[in-house]
Amino acid sequence: MNTGTSTPSLRALRPLRFPDLVRVGSAFDGGYVLPLAVIRASGALLSLGVEANWEFEEGALALNPSLAVTCVDGTTGPEVIRARARRELLRALVRLRPVKVARMLRLYGRARAFDRFFAKHEFLPLMVGGKAGPGAATVAELLDRVRAGDATRWVLIKMDIEGSEYESLAAAAGHLGRVSALIIEFHDLGRTWPTFCATLAALEEDFRLAHIHGNNHSGYIPGTRVPETLELTLVHRELVPGILPAAPDPFPLPVLDRPCDRRQPDLVLSFE
Repeated sequence: MNTGTSTPSLRALRPLRFPDLVRVGSAFDGGYVLPLAVIRASGALLSLGVEANWEFEEGALALNPSLAVTCVDGTTGPEVIRARARRELLRALVRLRPVKVARMLRLYGRARAFDRFFAKHEFLPLMVGGKAGPGAATVAELLDRVRAGDATRWVLIKMDIEGSEYESLAAAAGHLGRVSALIIEFHDLGRTWPTFCATLAALEEDFRLAHIHGNNHSGYIPGTRVPETLELTLVHRELVPGILPAAPDPFPLPVLDRPCDRRQPDLVLSFE
């Protein structure tokens, strides 16, 4: 995964060919691809960034009901979801957009679904970053919490924290042992490419790339075929099943990969 720090390129980011990849979560935005064995090996799921979509967490639980789920997001909650639904519903009514009205009514129902899901699973209304403080936590702190005193427990981390992933991962250095996989959405790559490369270089000793997908909400970095936003699945080397070759497949993968924005085509990735 030595990506270099010059012109953005995916040349060094072709994943390994894992034999048991599955899609977990939403059919479109909010769904991620990872090895099934990783889900089954994990004792806990630490989900950083939820907003109004916990379908990934529900899907992971369906595949491994023993997972202890902790979701962390300082920007959401039932009242936040209801308020957003009311705002969007009013705009849709003013513009007479029935499809938008129907979608916002479904969003309003997500507030009730939030209460039901998190009556059974842990939700922490905290921001995640490089420093702890009032209303904030670090990855290291959260890992200690979800391990509940069991240092051998494998923890699966999903991270979609809108740009705070870089400082959060830098602060977590030395604390990612027994993390089964990192599913991370990396943002603003046109601006943060050197930081992105340095972050992957710090992770490559312990993690191997299992999957890559471009989020089509943002398109490509101007002048390149590299998406502005990349979703990566990095698996701990101890859970890699032997020596795997590079995946020869074209990306996006048929069936497993889906566009985040269903109204636009998925982004084709080039490793040349």
